[in-house]
Amino acid sequence: MSRNRLGELLALRAWQRHSLVLAVAGTVYVLVGTSYILSEAIPSRESSLRVALAWMPFTAWGVVWIIVGLLAILSSRWPPASETWGYTTMTGLAAAWAAFYGFGILLGAPAQGISGLLVWGLVAFMWWAISGLVNPSLDN
Repeated sequence: MSRNRLGELLALRAWQRHSLVLAVAGTVYVLVGTSYILSEAIPSRESSLRVALAWMPFTAWGVVWIIVGLLAILSSRWPPASETWGYTTMTGLAAAWAAFYGFGILLGAPAQGISGLLVWGLVAFMWWAISGLVNPSLDN
């Protein structure tokens, strides 16, 4: 690999609006993951997320949330060729979480899980929609 190509690969993008959104959202995902690791789940949440918990315990899901958050933060500046790949990771996890709540409801979880389905479904939609927006020019 040439030095020029390596330099391009390791370069950072300028800080822009997508950078801010990805860094803040990534930090929130890290904090959500930390809360899953440090707090004890209430029974209704466990019931609502029983499909997710059949795969892994909350602590492992906490690690997944932290990794996705760190990837989003990384994507806020790198690589220069792609401004929005971090939204894909956050969209995927939010959509999965919405689906877990949905399946929980279908399997008899309390109806309060509907709010989890709707909120995480909306978050997934918003990340998908925001990823298609163009950064405002730096002159604004």
